[in-house]
Amino acid sequence: MDADVIVIGAGFAGVAAARDLMDAGHRPVVVEARDRIGGRTWYRQIPGTDVWAEYGGMFISRETQPSLAEELARYAVGVTEPGAPESIGWVRGERREVGTAPIDRIREQLSRSSLTDALERTAKAFASEGREALTQLDVPSASWVDRLQAPDEAADYLRSFLAAMGGAQLERTSILPLLWDMIELDYTPVDAYADLGELITDGTKALIDAMAGGLDIRFGSVVTSVETTDASVAITLADGARIEAPTAIVALPLNVWADVSFDPPLAAPKRKAATERHPGRVSKVLAIVRGAPEGYLGAGWNTPVNAGFVPKPSGDTELFMGFSVQDRVDLRDEMAVAAAVRAHVPDVEVIQTAGHDWVTDPYAKGTWLAVPPTWFSDGTFARLREPEGRLLFAGSDIAGEGAGWIEGAVGSGREAAAAARALLGRS
Repeated sequence: MDADVIVIGAGFAGVAAARDLMDAGHRPVVVEARDRIGGRTWYRQIPGTDVWAEYGGMFISRETQPSLAEELARYAVGVTEPGAPESIGWVRGERREVGTAPIDRIREQLSRSSLTDALERTAKAFASEGREALTQLDVPSASWVDRLQAPDEAADYLRSFLAAMGGAQLERTSILPLLWDMIELDYTPVDAYADLGELITDGTKALIDAMAGGLDIRFGSVVTSVETTDASVAITLADGARIEAPTAIVALPLNVWADVSFDPPLAAPKRKAATERHPGRVSKVLAIVRGAPEGYLGAGWNTPVNAGFVPKPSGDTELFMGFSVQDRVDLRDEMAVAAAVRAHVPDVEVIQTAGHDWVTDPYAKGTWLAVPPTWFSDGTFARLREPEGRLLFAGSDIAGEGAGWIEGAVGSGREAAAAARALLGRS
């Protein structure tokens, strides 16, 4: 055997799994297609500048994400606390308002809709833990908003929030996981814009670099096939190399599973999800600007950026970040990106734009998890993380807790490592 465990993918899930296995005295080998670790997180310098930015996942919450909080404490990685935004914006088409007045107006409009009743019914459905009750909520986010019969402006605000949080076209995402998040964390869509959320002070790279210390990570290793027998798992790489171990952990994004040949074939729910792929499609806009308000937080609908942020200044400039979902902006089009930024902060000088297209990235093929309707209620999602013989699975896309977040990646990676140790103990 070439290793005790093969870990496929060096994002947070794969690195967490390999670290735990190494700590337990096992010999993991991590294979990674890219030339870096981190997966769909990527803290790097904007080319030609001294400004560092998160090109991928970034927001965290130590209060509600225990696995991630444990890692941050273990490696003494600093966290920047959330602060109340100094400027709040609401952009609806060509109309832009700043201040708390539009948010107060929308809150009042929503109070006259059926949103409160809908959230109460949702809480009861979750409490019942019956799949039949949840099936009624496993519907497209777009139709759920329509049924609320909220005033037009309030409905557009909800669409803005659900697009930015869900990370996909509202017709293609289920409202169920978004409602679940609201119920578990006890907030409403209006409350969500109360602060900017926590950030890792020196970027996600600071944490994953610390977690990966001492690991055997083989970059440029594109896995083309995985063969599982009663005794071992063997992978074949694009260059023809073959690695064999008693067990393996697949820690790849769900949307690239279909690019790997599995023998025997994966179970039907996994094949379904791999073929359909989750619909997460976001352009994360990055722009170095001058003249923006520090601590800006804005929502938008019928405008390219559905949620925009200016978290902190960088010298005499600021870094604008935004999520473009409804009408996804082409990150290669600097003029389009600059126009999208100015829709939120019109008086700024846009110095440079940046970003990474995760949708066309061959090793991601999408952004964070966006769950399609029916995947929860028909049992598809729950089956994605089930082991198949000696083959184990991990990742933010399939996590039982914290799916779609770095938290989910870390937690599922550690669970997969524990399962691998159990398999090795029986070998």
